[in-house]
Amino acid sequence: MLALTLCGGPARAQSNSVPASEAPQIGQLGKDSVWVPTPERLIRRMLQMADTTRDDLVIDLGSGDGRMPIYAARHFGARAIGVELEANLVRVSVAAARAQGVSQLTEFIAQDLFEADISRATVIALYLSPGSMSRLKPRLLAQRPGLRVVSHQFLLDDWEPDESIRVEGRSGHLWIVPADVRGTWKVALPGDELRVRIGQKYQALTTTGERAARPVNVIGSRLRGTEIGFTAFDRDGHPWRFEGRVEGARMAGEARTEGAVPVRWTAVRE
Repeated sequence: MLALTLCGGPARAQSNSVPASEAPQIGQLGKDSVWVPTPERLIRRMLQMADTTRDDLVIDLGSGDGRMPIYAARHFGARAIGVELEANLVRVSVAAARAQGVSQLTEFIAQDLFEADISRATVIALYLSPGSMSRLKPRLLAQRPGLRVVSHQFLLDDWEPDESIRVEGRSGHLWIVPADVRGTWKVALPGDELRVRIGQKYQALTTTGERAARPVNVIGSRLRGTEIGFTAFDRDGHPWRFEGRVEGARMAGEARTEGAVPVRWTAVRE
């Protein structure tokens, strides 16, 4: 659903049948909202882009007729929650989930999407207006690193997507909430130690390094959720590729260079 600004309190849907008079219509106006469905092929690609599995909890904010949560449950085995203010769309969603045999994996809640609890989500799905996307962005960034966010069409202001696709002339985007890696890190590996200073804007990093008070080139830095990578040069000028994972104020992973056995590395934030 393409939602604009929603308001209202939570209420769980109870009905499992929908009168014909309540069937949704494309362009249906609600309270500051318009229902426009997302094509099935784009739903599939968005969920694939988010690496959705049966271990995920997908929360669709502005879930319309429930097609995204239902597809996530039916084809990916994920648990899914749809948050939708319009009562007839919630009833349609409940009935459709039952008809498609996934009511045990899905839940639909009549609620203002800005008041919904998203703390348990591993995947968030959106088809919201630019204004709603802007309003939601700080809350998404405050979630735990690694949360995957997919959106039909619209962007999150200056937060560049990690990945984008085009399906049937429509765009889909993926963001992964990045870990906070700002600061100076003491990086240690067998026989070597260096300091890496990291600047950060969302998932985009700038890096500089030093070893024994002498500059070290640190290039090719990237951050994808909690996964970090960068290349640093050893004392002999050989490039080592560091790949690892961020866990709060610590990092750990494996470093590789051509012709050498991979070694473990660790880092702590100073």
